[in-house]
This record gives sequence, structure tokens and C-alpha cells, in this order.
Amino acid sequence: MSRALHLMAATVLAGTAVLTAAGPARAADESPEVIAVDLLLAGDWTTAAREAMRIWNDAVPAIKFVEQATEAPLRVKAYTTATGTSSHVYISGAGQGWVYLENGDAQRYQPTRIVAHELGHMLSLNDIGSTDQSCAKLMSGATAGPDCRDDHPDAAEIAEVTAFFEQNDVGDPVPWFHG
Repeated sequence: MSRALHLMAATVLAGTAVLTAAGPARAADESPEVIAVDLLLAGDWTTAAREAMRIWNDAVPAIKFVEQATEAPLRVKAYTTATGTSSHVYISGAGQGWVYLENGDAQRYQPTRIVAHELGHMLSLNDIGSTDQSCAKLMSGATAGPDCRDDHPDAAEIAEVTAFFEQNDVGDPVPWFHG
């Protein structure tokens, strides 16, 4: 083989090795992962849910919540229990499943923060619980207290979701959730 052909072959092989090692990373100009969501059962939570979706759409360009007028893979439902505080999620895959919003929670906590927190779970984030009760951490949830009004993810939470969707797609398993 000629020297030029050897050089070209080496360049192609090196490029293939780099692409293979990098895994399924998304191209910088690729469209965001669309997460179809319906608010048909959201009741009084509808406005807060729309605002929480906007917050996440603005924070993480790799994903985009899109409301649809028919049943979607991600559903949001208002409900009431005897205790009045039990918003939670059921995740069937990243961006898919149910967000259950307890009506009583809206009386104690900032509604948009609750929905943004629950959507954070749908985007792969786990509760941080009592390890960090900071109001600045969206995933601190109720441990931040009822006076916490911050409904935006912080830089670390945004980075974690971004990294997840660089390697995963909507519908992929969320590692910590075991329904």
C-alpha cells in the first residue's frame, strides 16, 4: 500500500476507535428527546405542571416536555388521600409513567416545586432526602420545608439529567427506580 493509503486507513481506524469508545453520545445539533405528557387528569395542578415542564425545558436542552391532548406515555394525575401528603411517581422508563400529585401537598408546599421535583424523577433524578435539606436542591423535596419556594433545578441536577440523556433515551430504565 502507498504511504497515503496507510495514513488514510490509520485515520479511519483511529476515528472508529474514538467513536466506539465514546458510546452512543448525541450529536451537538441533534434534536431534543421529546417527552410526550398529558395533563388530562391533572385538575388543579395543570398550571403548575405546565410551568414545571417549561422550567425543565429551559434548563435541559437535551429534553423537551410536549403536552398533548390525548393520553401520553407520561401522565399527570391529581388525587387525594386521607393523609393529604403523598405526591409520587411510577416510572415505566425515563420520561414515561405516572406523576401522582396529592391535592393536600399543594396546601403545604409550593405547587410548581412539587411538580418540578416529581418530573425530576421522570428525568432520572433520585431523592436526596435528608442528606441535603437545602432549598436550592430541587430533589431535596419536602425535606427543604414548606417555606421553600425554589422550583428550579440547580447546576448539578441539570448536569446529571443532561449526562443521563447523553447516554440514554426516553423509555430507557431509570437505574434507581424499582417500582
